[in-house]
Amino acid sequence: MSETRKCMVCGQIFKLRAQCPHQRYCSNRDCQRGRKAQWQKLKVKSDPDYRENQRRAQTRWSELHPDYWRRYRDMHQAYKERNREQQRVRNSQSRQVAKMDVSVLDSRLCSGLYVLTHAVCGDDAKIGAWIVHLTVISDLPVESLKIAKR
Repeated sequence: MSETRKCMVCGQIFKLRAQCPHQRYCSNRDCQRGRKAQWQKLKVKSDPDYRENQRRAQTRWSELHPDYWRRYRDMHQAYKERNREQQRVRNSQSRQVAKMDVSVLDSRLCSGLYVLTHAVCGDDAKIGAWIVHLTVISDLPVESLKIAKR
């Protein structure tokens, strides 16, 4: 009499094949896809060579199919609308959005000593602070004064 198990994907009872004593998935096509997806997920996590190969393969595929996502959105209007609605929700939420490379000053920058600290966002703690000496080289109007932030 052959042993039975419950499939890890669909939950149906199936008979184990004698050749596969550790079988955990039935032969249903969707369950086999689930088995392969699980294997790939673990392989990408544990094998840097496999992960790099997957990245290269995806990059190559993207280069060979540059219009894929545009065509996909054109053919799947529900996907497009859902994405737009999610973006509207994200845009309406109160959150701080800052460019990483430039900041417009509210007032003229004066030469002097300043304390430079990390920005605090949410639950992030300040890591450290530095005392810096800034010297104004050019006295430009506020509208054209921009400084880099890193």
